[in-house]
Amino acid sequence: MVFFIFCFGKMLKNLKKLHNLANGCAFFSSLQVSYHFFTILKRTVMKKFFILIPAVLLCLFSCSTSDSDSDSETDSEIDPEFAMTAKINGDVFQANNPFGNNEFSNYLIWDWYPPNEFILLQARKGSTFSTLREINLWLKKSDIAVGTYVIGAETFEVKPSHYVVLVYPSSEEPISTKEGKIVITEVNTSTKLVKGTFEFTTVLYLDDPSSPVNFRITEGKFNYTYE
Repeated sequence: MVFFIFCFGKMLKNLKKLHNLANGCAFFSSLQVSYHFFTILKRTVMKKFFILIPAVLLCLFSCSTSDSDSDSETDSEIDPEFAMTAKINGDVFQANNPFGNNEFSNYLIWDWYPPNEFILLQARKGSTFSTLREINLWLKKSDIAVGTYVIGAETFEVKPSHYVVLVYPSSEEPISTKEGKIVITEVNTSTKLVKGTFEFTTVLYLDDPSSPVNFRITEGKFNYTYE
């Protein structure tokens, strides 16, 4: 386009010279008409050209920014700062798995939830006995689908679809999950990510109906790979 405008301008200069030489010569009268015609055309083309340039640049910038934002969002979803967040009795809990990322754990830490049937989503905060806090959430492989899953006290009679427990080594009281829910909000089969929310309460003794709630886990969120 720039090259075309440049050549167009050179042609107009030559026409202008011929126009000045014509000076009433009938033979060159057509050149006068051509000169005026191309002058008007040039003004029109240049006007449209300079109007078009900002629009094209704006479009290119917008597309570039959109792609960058999209990539940034995708990266943050695949590798979030914290794989799990929640509040434990109102205190903020933000953590990743024991290796510092959001990959699922393929370890057997409870025979009732074997790795061939369940994936384990671990979130560990702290490194000493007194500071360690951990939330372990199991998802049954055959039931990893968007939906709400109500959890209750573990009876060890029928395995639930999903389950969650709080690990608090320094607590002087027993901790047993009483009730709650796990909501799977997204299952991305391309990136192999599972996302969702959860909440639950724990009590001292499950076999005692009057046992008070000792921990309330609220506003729980998770974002993990499941394969």
